[in-house]
Amino acid sequence: MKKKIIILAEYIGENHNSTAYYWSQITKYLNGDYDILLVAPENEHSLAFASKYDIETRFVNLAEHNKNNLLSRLFGQVKQTMSFLSVIKKEISTADLLFTGTNPIVTMACLAALKVWYKFQWLVLVHDVFPNNLVPAKVISSSSYLYRILIYLSKQMYSSPDNMICIGRDMQMLLQSKVGNKKNTHYIPNWASTDKIQSSEKSENAIITALNWQKEIVYQFFGNMGRLQGMDNLLKAIQLSKHKQARFLFMGCGSEASKVQKIVERINKDSGFVKAHFYGRLDLEKNHIGLNACDVSLVTLSKNMLGLGVPSKAYFSMAANKPILYVGDRDSELFTLISEYKIGWTCDVESPEQLAQQLDSVTKSLLEKVGPQMQPRKLLMDNFSEEQALTKIERVVRATIVK
Repeated sequence: MKKKIIILAEYIGENHNSTAYYWSQITKYLNGDYDILLVAPENEHSLAFASKYDIETRFVNLAEHNKNNLLSRLFGQVKQTMSFLSVIKKEISTADLLFTGTNPIVTMACLAALKVWYKFQWLVLVHDVFPNNLVPAKVISSSSYLYRILIYLSKQMYSSPDNMICIGRDMQMLLQSKVGNKKNTHYIPNWASTDKIQSSEKSENAIITALNWQKEIVYQFFGNMGRLQGMDNLLKAIQLSKHKQARFLFMGCGSEASKVQKIVERINKDSGFVKAHFYGRLDLEKNHIGLNACDVSLVTLSKNMLGLGVPSKAYFSMAANKPILYVGDRDSELFTLISEYKIGWTCDVESPEQLAQQLDSVTKSLLEKVGPQMQPRKLLMDNFSEEQALTKIERVVRATIVK
């Protein structure tokens, strides 16, 4: 008899977003060896995925809400959680494992309470650590009484799963200190498919040729432009940078996108030429085009994000064979990765003057073709491949079921 796994995913679908992509690949990999029951909000992406791969699915209503409004987001999460729980409570008694993420966080909190009564085996893929992530987002102060209450409750919540998969070594250390348990946290890094994302010449890229930037050194910020991405620091650094052959491309969306677009316009006006370009949102199926539209991938985070997240865009950029200029806390996962494997450059967070100097230095070295030959794509294939990650995840799944 095959073991039954319930996979609860807030997002799923191969052409939706990076979270949906990861859950799609995990679900496909486990399906066959296990009886999979997928629980997901009903939308065009989840419907297409379940139909294409013949995945047994319980669809729930999608709770629409404004992600940029905290109150709307909270009510949306509560509504979505209620619909998830209505299915889980019916199915959990026949399942050998419940496999979920950390989002929506209200869902995770309710599942922790539900586990007291139903005693199910629970595996969690951790992408965010709550409420620690609210501090760099400037939603709450770390000295507030409410924050101390949330920290106490979160320790109970993160202690509830039987196993947790962490996507960063810094995240693993943070969770171990939070729950006081080193045995149930497993480090398995993010990945990207080198089949779906090929490397191509910048000079042949349609976006680059449209901008006439074939001979310039192009830096690209790709993906979510949110509160935790350190956009202010990056934009100030671009304004302070001096090299005339550096260009900056912004592709993506998020709560800070309109602000980024306005500042890009100001940068160009002050420079007297098109120094930066705001491209906006790019469909996921065109990621391979967007990721190849640069010489260097910019990956930035806000201050005090140590252990709280690992941008998946870094791994997608590696698949496109792009070196990374990472701005973030020392000892974070990407800081450690770049330092270990020499596939880019690092810069301290919230130091626009230092970043501006770094940008000018990197531009000069790339134009003069000095410095070591970097091979991010080979590194990804050798150390962070999709097959390696999925194999490790399946091992944790198997171990959690028999625990």
